[in-house]
Amino acid sequence: MGKRTVTMSQDYRRRQFVKMVGVAGAGSALVGTAGAATGISTRTLDEQFDLDGGVQEALVVFDDSENARRLETLDLPETYHVFEHLDVAWTNLTADQLETVAGWDSVRRVKAAEELEWHNDDISRESMAVDTVHEAGYKGEDAHVVIIDSGLNASHPGIGADRVEANYRYVDEPTGPRDPFWVDTNPGDTDTIGHGQHCAGIAAGDGEGGTQGSYEGVAPEATITSYAVVQYIYLPYVVAAWNHLLGRIRTEPEFDPDVVTNSYGVARGARYNPNDPVNVATWKVFQEGALPVFSYGNDGDIGEGGGNRFAKAPHVLGVGAAEKTIDEKNNNNNRSIVGFSSRGRSDVDDVFYDRDALLENLREFFAIQEGTTQTIRTDTFTGSVGPGANTDPVLAAPAFETDTGSSYENFTAAGNADLVDLTLSLDPEGQWVRMRVYEDRNGEWVEVAQMREEVLKQHGTLTVDVEASTDYVVELEPEDTVTADYTIEYTSYAKPDGDLNDARPVTMYRPGVSAHGNAVLSTQDKADVLGPLGEAGDAEPFYGRLSGTSMSCPAAAGVAMLVQQAYRAESGGEELSTADVMRVIEHAAADHNPNYTTINTGAGFVDAEVAVDTAEALAAGDTTIDELETGLDALVEPPAEVTPAEEIDLNASGSRDDDASVFTAGQTNRVEVTLDGFNGNLADAVRVTDQVPDGWTVDENFGDVESFDEDSGVVTFEGTAPASGETFAYFAEAPDEGAGDTGTYTFGPATAVAVDPETFEDDPDRKQGSTEENFGGTDTNTVAGADTEA
Repeated sequence: MGKRTVTMSQDYRRRQFVKMVGVAGAGSALVGTAGAATGISTRTLDEQFDLDGGVQEALVVFDDSENARRLETLDLPETYHVFEHLDVAWTNLTADQLETVAGWDSVRRVKAAEELEWHNDDISRESMAVDTVHEAGYKGEDAHVVIIDSGLNASHPGIGADRVEANYRYVDEPTGPRDPFWVDTNPGDTDTIGHGQHCAGIAAGDGEGGTQGSYEGVAPEATITSYAVVQYIYLPYVVAAWNHLLGRIRTEPEFDPDVVTNSYGVARGARYNPNDPVNVATWKVFQEGALPVFSYGNDGDIGEGGGNRFAKAPHVLGVGAAEKTIDEKNNNNNRSIVGFSSRGRSDVDDVFYDRDALLENLREFFAIQEGTTQTIRTDTFTGSVGPGANTDPVLAAPAFETDTGSSYENFTAAGNADLVDLTLSLDPEGQWVRMRVYEDRNGEWVEVAQMREEVLKQHGTLTVDVEASTDYVVELEPEDTVTADYTIEYTSYAKPDGDLNDARPVTMYRPGVSAHGNAVLSTQDKADVLGPLGEAGDAEPFYGRLSGTSMSCPAAAGVAMLVQQAYRAESGGEELSTADVMRVIEHAAADHNPNYTTINTGAGFVDAEVAVDTAEALAAGDTTIDELETGLDALVEPPAEVTPAEEIDLNASGSRDDDASVFTAGQTNRVEVTLDGFNGNLADAVRVTDQVPDGWTVDENFGDVESFDEDSGVVTFEGTAPASGETFAYFAEAPDEGAGDTGTYTFGPATAVAVDPETFEDDPDRKQGSTEENFGGTDTNTVAGADTEA
């Protein structure tokens, strides 16, 4: 594992993959030799490189893809390829060239091309409240998921080529003589492993082809794009997939994915580096409106700090793995976190768990690095303008007239604000309204900007340069006799000026949520490498079970699609931002288990029903993002431990005895059944019976017999027995119909049945258990039938 210095054959990758992945695929941290020996910060030069080694593959992150041409000044062992949408170049460099390139001002990161690891039914959907959402009509009908994985068999009955928009396979080597490209093979099969196939079914399978039950995925009507990044998942192919995906988003208006699900990565204790190639890619796609979802990793066995490095980004939804068990009476078993699921870190300050704060820092980081502005505040003003709709300017009164039909809004610029955008819309549209902005200059209100809404113009944005911490008044003055309702969308911006180290921390040391990830039943081809590992067997030729955060990741991605679908349906086509989708999911996550912690489940176990209800409420205006539990408020609050009531069982015990072990036909056997005792907390008395073998008869006139049922062979004893115990006797006659009766016969066991057992209705700590119990064991006797020589 680690860097790649030679091209591996597909067969070699296949063998190594099977060795490595297992089912849950516990990951091992990759180690390297670069770092202390060089004066270059490992934030730029990856420590995985061997600076005493030969030619090594590298991914070079530039500040601009144009600067990648500088690589041509080097005597490269092979050519290079630029992922233009990511500002990343893939090339081969010598050890000296690695240090040279890492020292260029235009280079932000030099990353080793390493091999990553896969993080590899009805109850599952119920545990995440998905069935309830399906019943409400949300199945991902207008949603789209991108799956970067081992590929997909689009002809699988549980997927269906009609819902697969593209099934890409990578062609050629970027550092070779020809440019690489992605080929859409739909409706073909690009997956010989089965990992991507399984994940696709969890996120968006429709359940077709199942014989034993309903195996729908979370969003069974969503459409799918798949990128096959070969069996032994290789970092440069992953970056290539993200680059192609980003290019499509930017150039194809109809391509609008909701989520990108990624069940791969590597465990490492290092902090999140915004300039790592995959992290650059996920940030750019996040900004374009598609939510990156990553498995949190399968390294729970190493303790804390084993989270997937890609899932440590605050703009990524990292997903841990939990059981699907629903057990409200003993909540230690209720959706418990699986042992293999990676943990975050508990030895850090709370800010490393605060997604909102970390996202704000990350925006500032990129704004400083790229010299761009960042959004620092948003708000919405609403009201009416026209005769009789006057409002008080508040801050500026009495500087403004109040009888003109104008309406006024007030705001104070943030302490670091540079610009404010004011976007005006009117209902009905096309009204003539003049918008002016006034600034408070030592008590004097000075007009600093104005805009008039023109006829037939539906929207207008007025951009105003503002002074930090200064008061402003917005006036809406109607022309003629205009009467209209207005909405002003207010956005405040700042251009950060500072050191990148001031925009920290940006690493999140917890998963976002957990989801079902153990023994998950989903789409599978038995001929694939992982096919034999599925537990469904031949009874389900198209489905099998696998475990890992690989499986919980697409489940959470499916919930994200349902959230967006619900918001679009309720809002008339509007969409939640990617950050708000995460906020909704974390707000809605459930605190099922007392063993939940921030570092093993983040905000809790996904709850699709609450998440969808929240999305609908947001779209309808019944709540706002500010009213949700987000940031630190979203973190799991483990419930008190619920200990199940103690079951009080009868617990009868005793013994048995008889005359002999061999009998002739018609001979009588005296049988004694002794009840030594039972649990007197359940009952004061029991009725006792014994089991007589077929063919034997019991004389009801002798012993302690109340009745004998010849058909069932049950002898019932007279009266009841107390908890202190009692012995009962009866006489059984061996069969004597002929030689055919010769054989062995078994007496017992005896049975005690509680009389009027206690129900414990007034005792919450105890409940009625078993009220009937066998005791005394059995005796096996031999009969020599009539007409034999016994």
